[in-house]
Formats: sequence, structure tokens, C-alpha cells
Amino acid sequence: MTATTRHRVPLSDLDDLAVGRMAPATAGRMRAAERGRRMLMLRAVVEAAQAARAGSGSPLSPLTTPLDLLMRVERDHPDVVTDLLDHPGLGIWAVRMLDRLRTPQSEHEGTCALWQELGYLHALAAAAALRAGCATDIDLPVLGDGVPLPTLGRMALPEDPAGPGRHQVAVLRIPASGPARLTVADRTFSLPADPGLADGGWQPLRRVADGTLVLDDSDPYRDFRTAPQAAAPLTPAEAGHWQSMLEAADAALLRRHPHAAALRATALRVLVPLPEAPRYRPTSASYNEAFGSALMSLHQDTGDLAATLVHEARHSVLNGLLHQLPLCADDDEGENGENRDDGKGEGEAADAGPELLYAPWRGDPRPASGLLHGAYSFAGVADFWRVERHALHGTAARLAHFEFALWSQAVTEALRTLESRARLTPLGQRFVAAMITQAAAWESEPVPADVAALARQEAADLKAVWRARHTHPDTEGVRLLARAWRHGTDPHTLPAVPSEVRTDPRYGPPDPRGELRRATLAGPGAASAHAHGGSYAAGRAPALTAPDLALCEGDAEGAAHGYAQVLAGDPDAPSAWVGLGLALATAGESTAAHALLHRPEVVRAVHRTLARDGEGAPPDVRALSDWVGRIPAVCGTPPP
Repeated sequence: MTATTRHRVPLSDLDDLAVGRMAPATAGRMRAAERGRRMLMLRAVVEAAQAARAGSGSPLSPLTTPLDLLMRVERDHPDVVTDLLDHPGLGIWAVRMLDRLRTPQSEHEGTCALWQELGYLHALAAAAALRAGCATDIDLPVLGDGVPLPTLGRMALPEDPAGPGRHQVAVLRIPASGPARLTVADRTFSLPADPGLADGGWQPLRRVADGTLVLDDSDPYRDFRTAPQAAAPLTPAEAGHWQSMLEAADAALLRRHPHAAALRATALRVLVPLPEAPRYRPTSASYNEAFGSALMSLHQDTGDLAATLVHEARHSVLNGLLHQLPLCADDDEGENGENRDDGKGEGEAADAGPELLYAPWRGDPRPASGLLHGAYSFAGVADFWRVERHALHGTAARLAHFEFALWSQAVTEALRTLESRARLTPLGQRFVAAMITQAAAWESEPVPADVAALARQEAADLKAVWRARHTHPDTEGVRLLARAWRHGTDPHTLPAVPSEVRTDPRYGPPDPRGELRRATLAGPGAASAHAHGGSYAAGRAPALTAPDLALCEGDAEGAAHGYAQVLAGDPDAPSAWVGLGLALATAGESTAAHALLHRPEVVRAVHRTLARDGEGAPPDVRALSDWVGRIPAVCGTPPP
């Protein structure tokens, strides 16, 4: 295959990408760099397989066979191989194979045989030959009840009376003229002349949005989170729903968001469909070695779907950029920070790992690269809703105003954190500075006052719950405060109690109370209906529902009373402590509210210590919060 070349990124590309703009030349350079990376990975897999003698005992032909076929196709139809190298499944497969070939096979028990996984290269070569009309015979692995041909679709095999999995190898014969045929044991199936059409057992990939977006429900490596899996094809009704929703979302991007549409068309070309997500709880994910693709649930709203397309396209862009340029000096940027980067310790020293930071869209602490990924993706989301809110009416417009106000504030906070606390490279500093300039212009954008207040409450809620979950105050300092409370010490005389970030693995997603805020904007009764619906109730402690509703509907005293009752039964509940703080803020008890929203971990830890020391009844949560809020370091110093 063609040798790789050295790739360069002009500073103008960096500046344009920072604000979500991708010119055709920039897109061409990024995709060329990704293809070069895939070629190197493909070569590394073949060399590792040969070194490990991984082909011994395989019923398939040696790996040199599909490689020779790919080079043959490339000589006459280089565009076919170029498109194949763009296929995200190739990147996922290559990473998985390199890991499997370099680790003991005992660690991979329960997955399909090594030769079957290596056979994905045969399937890629077969797809290339079929697309190019290159006459050949090639053997292929059977996966589950079908034979996948990446970038084209799969041949579904009829049920075998002898049981599934009896036949593991198929042979694809592509003649010089006439239909291609797939043979499994004594059965032969013809493939349609146009592989984009369903015919018999052939299940083609579906192309939507003027053919620029593929719905991939058949590639065994479509989902980076799992081992290779057999197809779970969409039903015709599901496929039709996906198609209509995606075409409407893409049309909205083309009509009102030309820069986002151009970014999507280049950086997001394959969607792996996931089941429909509950309202206000979309699911999507991407992976740095699957440039050009994303997993995504079907949304219930076209605007939400379009915003998620923008979000995931930006993740893909940043993954491609980070393959060429380091932007953070001390983070492992090998994985998508929103979905795959796991924090490893904290502190300033290099051997302690990257410092863990607050990301407003996450429930867990993130390293700087993860925060950068999220800030970049949500900047696209904020800008989408900034424009979209003026094209909508009624409750839809109010929800759009809310999303813009929330995410523009979140992105601004994240960028300030990156600017002040992350070890950015000079190019990273330039990239973040351009994003800061763009975000600064959003601050003058008008938002209805009540919606802006709700967005500020949501931002405060997310941050305070994160602190209550993942920050831990100094043990001796907490004991000092507990003794001071018992002795009636004036809180103004007490010292600071430092806290440190330690990830609590019990908490993943952000607190869901924001769903009720969004439902409140959808109209009377919507919040109550959502709170008692299946998706919200299934993931929420029942005792929190009533005070959550009271808070979001403006009943501050009712909410405060409800959260205090929750804490009487579960004094460790992070969401209840923060909910109490939000209710007290609305009720005008600013000192107690400040303590609970800025240092909830301190109030909770002191309360826990007092409850366990056996000296009388646990303190009143409102009184204790007010007392902690009068400590100078709490009321006057930003949290660490």
C-alpha cells in the first residue's frame, strides 16, 4: 500500500478549528493524516501477528492474501482503498488486535477465536474487491449468523438446522462478470449487483443525509466498548425513524449552522445506532481511534439530535487534531476525554499523575485533556443553541435559551480552569485562547431572566453535587470544627479546612435534577409527570422526588423541609445536601446556602463527626450550615 507521508498543520487550521470552522483544505489534511495513521496501525498488526505466529491453525488464508488483494485494488482503484482506510471499524479493530497480540491469550477467554478477529482483514479486502469489481476468491470468517463486509453491509445466513456456529468460514467469489457469490458449506448466496440494495439475505448499510452519513448496524467493530459482536440490525420501522430524524437534524444544521454542518460532514460520517434514550438523557460516545464515527441513541427531539451531532463531530475533530499536535503537556491524550479518559490520581508532581478537575458536564473528575475535550464539544453545543433559540417558538425556544445559557456558562468556566490550572503546550494555549475569545462574545447575548436564573441554579447544582461526591476535607480539620461546634466557638475565629479531590467510583453521571428543570420549562405539569416517569424514578431515591419537584417549581421552604427529612435518614446523601443549599439560597438564607453550595463536603463531614461522637443528638442541618458558612475561609475564599 502507498507509503505514508509527513503531515503538517498550518497555524491557520488550528485557529479555525478552535472556533469550529473547517475549510475543505483543512478537512483534506486531517483525513490524510488519519489514513496515514491507519496504514501504520495495519502494518503493526500484520507484523505483530507474524511475530506471534498467530496464523497457525487458522482455517483462513495467510494475512498476506488480503494484503496482496488490497494492494491490487489500490493500483487500479486507489479511491476505494482510501475510503476503506477512512472506515472507523479499521481503527477499532487495529487497537484491539495489537492489544490481543501483545498480551497473554488467557486474558481474552470468552471472546471469539484469534483467527476470527484477524479475519477482519480478509473481510476488509473482500469489501474493497467487491467495490472495485476486482475478480477474486477469498475466504472470510462467519460471525454469528452472518458474514460482514465492512463499509457495505452483511450477508445474513438462514438458520442452520445443525445449530448456530457450525460453519465458521465462508468463501466469496467475485467473477469478472456477473453477481458475486458467497458460499458457506453447501449453500451459495448471490449478492446484489448494487450492494446498496437489500436483496435476499443481503443487509446493506443505510446512507442518510444526502449519502454523507452511514448508519452502521452490522460491522463487528462498530462499538469500541465491546468485543466484536454480531449484527443487531435495525427493523425497517426503526431505520425509517432514524432516517427521518437524521435528515431533519442535518437539514437544520445546513440551514442555520453552516460551519457546524461542514464539520459534521467531514468528521462524523458513521453513526452506530443505540436504543432510544429517555427524554433529557441522550446517550452518545466516541473513541479517538474511530475518527469519523460515534455511538448515538435516537433522540426524541430533532434539535437535541442536531446538537448531539455537533457535539460528537467536535470530539472527532479534536481526536484527529490531537493525533498530530499535543495540546496538554502532562495528560495522556490517547483517548477521547469525554468518554474514555480515566483520571489517575492528582497533584502537581509529574509522578503523581495529572491534576483532576471539575467538568460541568460530567459527574466525575477529569484530567486536563478530558476537560479540553468537553469544553470543545460543548462550545459547539452552546453555539448551536445560541442560534437555534431564535428560530424556535414557545416552550422549545425557552428550552433552547436554557441550554445556551447553561452550556455557555459551563464552557467559559472550563476554559478559565484550563487557562489557569492546566499545563498547556504553546499550541494548546493558542487553541484555548481562541476559544476564550469566542466564548467572551456570548456573555452579551440576552436570555430571558427566569430562564437565566434557572440555568444558574443548574450550574450551581452540578458543581456543588460534584464537590460533595468527590472532594474530601482534611480529617483533623473536620475534628477541630466538630469540637468548636460543641463548645460554641465563634466560627469567625476558625481556620480553613482544606479539601482534596479523590474520585468516588460510586458516582458516574451528573445528578439528574436538571431533567426536572428542563421539564419545568416544557409547561405546567411536565415536571411532575417526568419525576414520576420510569426513567427518572428508576435512577433516583424515591425520598428525593418531592423536594426535587418543590425546588424546581419554586417552593423553597417545602424543598428545604423535604431535603432535611432526607438527610435525617441518609445524612451522607450528596444531592440532598446540595438541594438544601439551593432551597436555602432561594429562601434568602444566604450564609447557610453559601456553605452548602461552595463547601458541602465540609458541612457533611462535620455533621457526620458530630453524629458519631455520641455527645447528644446530631445537629440541626440548617443551623450547622449557617455556622460553617460564617467561617472566613468558607464565606470569603473560593474552593480549591
